[in-house]
Amino acid sequence: MGMQKLGRIVSIVIRVRNAAADLDRCLSEVERQVLPEGVELEMVVVDNDSTDGSRPVAQRHGAVVVPISQAEFSWGRALNRGIARARGDVVLLLSSDATPADEFWVRHMVEPFAEPDVAVVYGRQLPYPDAPVDERIRLERTFGAQPLELDRDRHAENPSANGMLASNACAAIRRTVWQAHPYDEETLGGEEGPFTCQALKQGFRCLYQPSAQVHHSHRDSPWKLACREWQILHKNIVYTGAHLKKRTLLRWWAGVTKRRLVNCLRVKAPLYYRIEGLVRLPVDLAACVIVGSCLLRGKARQRAWQVFWS
Repeated sequence: MGMQKLGRIVSIVIRVRNAAADLDRCLSEVERQVLPEGVELEMVVVDNDSTDGSRPVAQRHGAVVVPISQAEFSWGRALNRGIARARGDVVLLLSSDATPADEFWVRHMVEPFAEPDVAVVYGRQLPYPDAPVDERIRLERTFGAQPLELDRDRHAENPSANGMLASNACAAIRRTVWQAHPYDEETLGGEEGPFTCQALKQGFRCLYQPSAQVHHSHRDSPWKLACREWQILHKNIVYTGAHLKKRTLLRWWAGVTKRRLVNCLRVKAPLYYRIEGLVRLPVDLAACVIVGSCLLRGKARQRAWQVFWS
């Protein structure tokens, strides 16, 4: 592929908050990437009021640091700040806790952009060795080994991204498409849904590139797991125009329980992690009940989000 067609600079934007060790590992692997001659990789780190040394880590690796406060933060706003500072025609998006699986990740991510109608590319996410059972099964089901192209008829009217592979934990976008339609800054999560839908509506293509692989999985405390699950629930409620009701929470809690039990019964998952999942289920479910009950009464919404980011 003629990389020079993409421009001399390819940028990567990484959002971070209090994840210095993860960011150091991430940037170290990014620096190992093998790039074609004459192509420069620019690193931009959007720092959300980190207090643990994340900013010095980014600077030590030569990244440009763009600050965003907790009061201003949303996933979409953080991305927009970082992309606005980036210079590349193609901008890669990577979570600070994601790590490229090999030195050719950047090459595989940008290859499809040789075609002018490609707007978005998503890579494959693999679990870390210590990933819990739910994460292992989720990644296995969501990110398969075969390349895919999102169907315009099926996905263009699907802003919640339900059933979509889209994930900004490992993605790349064309800058001109972003300039026309920046990321949604008002919702707490799921910013890739509306962006991908808009790109499809404009006639662009959105591709899944399984050869571009990163390690990315979460091993959360019960509280963080509950907040992460609520983020997904909240995103779907917002984009479908529904309302948060008691029966919504009941379905959420039942869904968390059913998914864990089914995953723990899967013979394919390692026995240790299946047992761990069953042991942790009562505590994880209790955390979801507490978070959901508080949010239903309109209390502690901002506090829950701040703790999730801490």
